[in-house]
Amino acid sequence: MRRLFVCVGVLLALVAVMEARPKTAEDKKCKSGPVDLVFIIDGSRSVRPHEFETMRKFMIDIIHELDVSLDTTRVGVVQYSSQVQNVFSLKDFTTHEQMVKAINKIIPLAQGTMTGLAIRYAMNIAFSNAEGARANVPHVAIIVTDGRPQDRVAEVAAAARESGIEIYAVGVARADMTSLRAMASPPFEDHVFLVESFDLIHQFGIQFQDKLCKIDLCIESDHGCDHICESSPGFYHCLCLPGYTLNEDEKTCTLIDYCSFGNDSCEHECVSVLNGFYCRCNEGYALNEDEKTCSMIDYCSFGNDSCEHECVSVLNGFYCHCNEGYSLNEDKRTCTMIDYCSFGNDSCEHECVSVLNGFYCSCNEGYALNEDERTCTMIDYCLFGNDSCEQECVSVLNGFYCRCNEGYSLNEDERTCTMIDYCTFGNDSCEHECVSVLNGFYCRCYEGYSVNEDERTCTMIDFCSFGNDSCEHKCVSVLNGIYCSCNGGYTLNDDKKTCTMIDYCSFGNHSCDHECVSVLNGFYCHCNEGYTLQEDGKTCQADNLCNVIEHGCEYQSSNIDLVLLIDGSKSVRPQNFELVKQFVNQVVERLDVSARGTRVGLIQYSSRVRTEFPLSMYQTKDEIKAAVMKVEYMEKGTMTGLALKHMVENSFSEAEGARAASKNIPRVGLVFTDGRSQDDITEWAKKAKDAGITMYAVGVGKAVEDELREIASEPVEKHFFYTADFTAISQIAENLKLNVCPEESQGEIEVKDPCACETLVEFQQATMTTLIQLNQKYILYSSVSYHSKYSSATDFFKLG
Repeated sequence: MRRLFVCVGVLLALVAVMEARPKTAEDKKCKSGPVDLVFIIDGSRSVRPHEFETMRKFMIDIIHELDVSLDTTRVGVVQYSSQVQNVFSLKDFTTHEQMVKAINKIIPLAQGTMTGLAIRYAMNIAFSNAEGARANVPHVAIIVTDGRPQDRVAEVAAAARESGIEIYAVGVARADMTSLRAMASPPFEDHVFLVESFDLIHQFGIQFQDKLCKIDLCIESDHGCDHICESSPGFYHCLCLPGYTLNEDEKTCTLIDYCSFGNDSCEHECVSVLNGFYCRCNEGYALNEDEKTCSMIDYCSFGNDSCEHECVSVLNGFYCHCNEGYSLNEDKRTCTMIDYCSFGNDSCEHECVSVLNGFYCSCNEGYALNEDERTCTMIDYCLFGNDSCEQECVSVLNGFYCRCNEGYSLNEDERTCTMIDYCTFGNDSCEHECVSVLNGFYCRCYEGYSVNEDERTCTMIDFCSFGNDSCEHKCVSVLNGIYCSCNGGYTLNDDKKTCTMIDYCSFGNHSCDHECVSVLNGFYCHCNEGYTLQEDGKTCQADNLCNVIEHGCEYQSSNIDLVLLIDGSKSVRPQNFELVKQFVNQVVERLDVSARGTRVGLIQYSSRVRTEFPLSMYQTKDEIKAAVMKVEYMEKGTMTGLALKHMVENSFSEAEGARAASKNIPRVGLVFTDGRSQDDITEWAKKAKDAGITMYAVGVGKAVEDELREIASEPVEKHFFYTADFTAISQIAENLKLNVCPEESQGEIEVKDPCACETLVEFQQATMTTLIQLNQKYILYSSVSYHSKYSSATDFFKLG
């Protein structure tokens, strides 16, 4: 704007000078060289009619000052708004009158302001050869506008200048200086003009004319410049010496205040001096190397601040500052990290850890922080899946341990488990084998043994008790089975069941003179009839019968072959079986036992029959009684019929010591039983009596009277004894004697052998006496009905 005013002033001065100068016809026309001049005028709606008229007069005034012809200056006019109008081209007119007439006919387009479009038209058409433009002649365009272009001008203007067109941009009133500069050719001070109104536009014409005509106004006029006058085509201007600036009067000079230009960039204070300026900083600041900006003096850089963290330099001094999260101590130098935990609002379950700018909660070792970042939970190390525990993993503080289920113990590897061997504790008391199980143990016996009720000790299984051994004599239970054993003096047959008495005579070393008689566990020598065995037990000597036998009834022989059959069944019970053996021995005690006297054999029966010793085995009472006491209780069933069969077939055979029937030695069988037979007795009871054996039956306890009667010889009442009435015992001897001895039977029975009668009576009396004694000692209970007093066979035998 200031330059505009200068230009206006210069133009006014030029007008005054021009009016003051004497004008001649020669001066009236500009004598410039050839020029192709095109006016580009703004005909937009913003240009008011009177303003357009002023612009019309502006063009006419310039043309009048120009030397117009085809050889000198050619003129063209272009009007533009939203479109471009070629008023007349460079080739159209050669006289002022033609041009003025055409200019006066211009009608404003009254539309937009497409300045760029107009420049392009001038470049491509108006300054073309076709439109009259000449080569090697300056091309000059004068653009007159009052507003901002509505299109882009910079690029097209640059292209026009590149094509050789010198552009003058004249802006009026509302024109935009930036756009003018974008259009005009450099230097802008010579090619850009901005006036306040169209009324002043004619001043540009004067300057333009002077420029073309090259008039030096500094010489031709009183310029009034304080320092220097500089002339340029069409105008002049005053200049000041270096370091000075032109005042508003455009003539006088004042020392330039370079600081007032506003481009000193001094941060604090600008100090203007001749031909320049320098920057100065306020107190407490120092000028930087750029000589423009100021930096507050860094007192911290002096190295004597002693600040632990940060030294903060301030105006005329410094202070210490702590890093974020720290607080300054009272010494104003050192720093301490702020303990956010001390504020008491951390809510940490275990530990609060203060850190820079805050805090965090930390858990004790072995604990993990929960999602709330406040509370803690003990770490479950078992969840990590690397415990390798065979049974159970137990998480504890800072680790885990393996635990075994009840009844198991942890191995040395502390991972695997082994079932506790309770047997190793040494308190199982198992006789054979201790078997450890979960949470305890049990005792187990070796094969062939069974555990007892105490669950500790073992008893070898008695396979004989199963009753299927079929052994004739003894069943011996051994580990995992049985074997049959024979009584002393017997050998086991090939069937491994039955027994045969050993024939010791067959060994050939008996040295008997006459006959070797094999008996149980040995043998003895026997002499033929009419011979007597000598003291050496081997040799025989003929008998003198006259010296031995007393003829008539005075013969007192006590010979008898007696076989006792005792019941060894389970119902007798062991303690009562001992009483039975005592009874047998008491009977034997009253007999005249010898090889030539009474011979005694003993059979025990239960489910089977066993010869305890035959008639020929023992020849003294003591031997018999000792053998009786060694008898072992069989403890099984009651096979009375089988016992009778064995007696008939074996016991009264000469092989077992019975004397020949021809000798008329009485044969007596005494059956002692406590219950009903489990087999049939009829057949063999009859066969026994048919064989001449006098049978006695003694029943106790649960003995069946019918069976006793069937066993007993005739008369039955004289040959069986039942415990229900012991008072009848005293009558047995008398009855037997009457039945056997004819001289005392009043002729009822024929007596074949008076000696036999006496012998039987002697046996009967001895037997009855023993029974009476036993009855008196309450061994046998007398009762009208034992069934009402005894509930079992166990009650039968008792000692008083």
